[in-house]
Amino acid sequence: MHPKISAFPNGNFYRNQILNAPNVLCKSYQRSYLQGPMFGPYSFISTSDGRDEQDNVAHSRKNMVEVAITLKIVRKLFRAWDGAREKLTIGIISPYAAQVAAIQEKLGHKYEKFEYFAVRVKSIDGFQGGEEDIIIISTVRSNREGSIGFLSNLQRTNVALTRARRCLWILGDGKTLLRSGSCWSALVSDAKNRHCLFNAGEDKDLANAALKAKKELDQLDDLLKGDSILFKTAKWKVLFSDNFRKSFMRLKSFQTQKSVINLLLKLSNGWSPKKMDSVCGNTLQLVKQVKVGRLYVISVDIAKYSSYVQVLKIWDILSLEEMPKLVKRLDSIFSMYTDDFINRCKEKKADGDMDVPVIWEPCNEVVRYNTRNESSSGLSVAEFDGRSYLENSKVNESLLLMKFYSLSSGVVSHLLSGSDGRELDLPFEMTDQELEITLFPRSSFILGRSGTGKTTILTMKLFQKEQQHYFSLEGLSEGTCSTSASPKNWMREGLGATNGTNLRQMFVTVSPQLCSAIKNQISNLKSFICGGKLSAENKFTDMHDIDDTIGFSSIPNSFIDLPLDCYPLVITFQKFLLMLDGSMEDSYFDRFNDVREFCVENTGTRRTFALNAFIISKEVNYDRFNSFYWPHFNCHLTRKLDSSTVFVEIMSHIKGGLIAGRVPNGKLIRGDYLLLSEGRVSTLSKDLREMIYDIFLDHEKKKLLNGEFDFADLVMDLHQRL
Repeated sequence: MHPKISAFPNGNFYRNQILNAPNVLCKSYQRSYLQGPMFGPYSFISTSDGRDEQDNVAHSRKNMVEVAITLKIVRKLFRAWDGAREKLTIGIISPYAAQVAAIQEKLGHKYEKFEYFAVRVKSIDGFQGGEEDIIIISTVRSNREGSIGFLSNLQRTNVALTRARRCLWILGDGKTLLRSGSCWSALVSDAKNRHCLFNAGEDKDLANAALKAKKELDQLDDLLKGDSILFKTAKWKVLFSDNFRKSFMRLKSFQTQKSVINLLLKLSNGWSPKKMDSVCGNTLQLVKQVKVGRLYVISVDIAKYSSYVQVLKIWDILSLEEMPKLVKRLDSIFSMYTDDFINRCKEKKADGDMDVPVIWEPCNEVVRYNTRNESSSGLSVAEFDGRSYLENSKVNESLLLMKFYSLSSGVVSHLLSGSDGRELDLPFEMTDQELEITLFPRSSFILGRSGTGKTTILTMKLFQKEQQHYFSLEGLSEGTCSTSASPKNWMREGLGATNGTNLRQMFVTVSPQLCSAIKNQISNLKSFICGGKLSAENKFTDMHDIDDTIGFSSIPNSFIDLPLDCYPLVITFQKFLLMLDGSMEDSYFDRFNDVREFCVENTGTRRTFALNAFIISKEVNYDRFNSFYWPHFNCHLTRKLDSSTVFVEIMSHIKGGLIAGRVPNGKLIRGDYLLLSEGRVSTLSKDLREMIYDIFLDHEKKKLLNGEFDFADLVMDLHQRL
């Protein structure tokens, strides 16, 4: 056994008590079967693009990308050996029967007729006691959780690693094995320290084999990540938006998908088309479009790794008709960039005929966002999330907009003319019951289905409280009327700050659309009463472009020392949670490195920007759950359930129900969740709830490993801290 092969098992299994035989220490013992350091005596070849799949027949596991790469290595060995008189024996080992069967099926009987070229494919147990010149190990497992099953068995690992005489090449997902916390984690780290860790994409033949396998499996979308076998060694680091991945998956033509992948490869390696038009809008020539049947949009961005470096950001694949909406969204975020950041994005550097990214040392601080609260366009940086349109239900939007009406100045003046503090002539037709609730002086709990007038009551109650508060400060009793108690005075002074005791009212709603509409309504009424005009921003707000963070960049993420002009405070439930979290000594988000590192030296608006950006990229909402988590759960479970049902059960019952709120960790245990099936209104059987709970446990593991969160996590953390 070559000393480089024996080094790891000797140190980890035998306490370095095994001595190398004199013959293996001779230079003549070393063989070079293939060119390149990847194919030296010992190497770990990382293959992160394979899928760790369960075989439906044998209930074992297989990874078809590793199968393809293994066969490509064997073919390369055969071409290098072809015609030689020296015997070469190759052993292919995998711990999984399904992987062994898949390799044997693809290999067939191709090499059996050659006397001096032998290939054996067996499980680890099948190779016990045997040796070959070259051993290729296919570890199979590839997942974000670091789950490797019985691959972590030390005895089997020892057997697999000690079957090679001259060369040992290990195929596996380095990230998965590193996360496993097993001896395989130590093996990958050891290979890296010994400069024996390689990426399969570094070899053109292996990269092509992986790409061909993904095409055959209809899994090209798996390659749309910066560290995939296609882009890991490219000149440009490539970042893909969620919208791009979704649009790519919707492409019905395999040929179009292939064309997009090929173009991405060319662009990431520095090729620049002779004609690449800038898209319309105010995107300052940062965004370029390239035509591939449909339109394909890219731009230059800057990201910080060990240094600042230009990167390619792939936004979407769109038809010409769909471009204006994307351009509008890109305009909103690019308008928030600093001039310095934009100029750095526009810088170009050539290496011969190729474009290469510009790099700046970390000592040169690159500030992305302007520190002012709003851009010249009046749009907040958080308004654009780069991922999805926020609410798809047109019905909900139409019902929402029916709650508010445009009124003339004369009508508004009449409606607000009451000055005795007892009754307010409201701009809505209200039933006696609604009017009674609105005028009720104490706390009220209002329960009703959608469209029953809850928003109307609460909004008018807010106005009435402001009016009554102003009257009390002025010393006015019921029935008293004075010039100082005119609508202009109480609206001007009452909405926000008053002399003496301050009234702090807060309106919280889950819907960003509803929140924006109420804010606009209050702002418009206040603007009119104070003698101003409706602002263009309020007047022309597009309800389709509202998300959970719109309009809140000027409001700190804390209730402590909140300026009085922020009241009455109209915010979403998400913003309420962020402010509550920010009001406490330790933030929930401090546990995430991305937020912690950025916020160490930044406070105020820049910290808010950083937190908003983190939430956009790391929050697991339903859209992200459905697109990036659901396809990777056990197919035996998902084919019997609907993703929306499972997500609702997790967020509203397992982690968000009344019972869950009373348990120590805020999550229902399996037994308590199954008991819900016995409820009178339950529509889910006990068996279905068993499956949902299995998915929930898997989801929580994946979420933790991805460094992501959902707002139920934040709520539970706040409950515990409060």
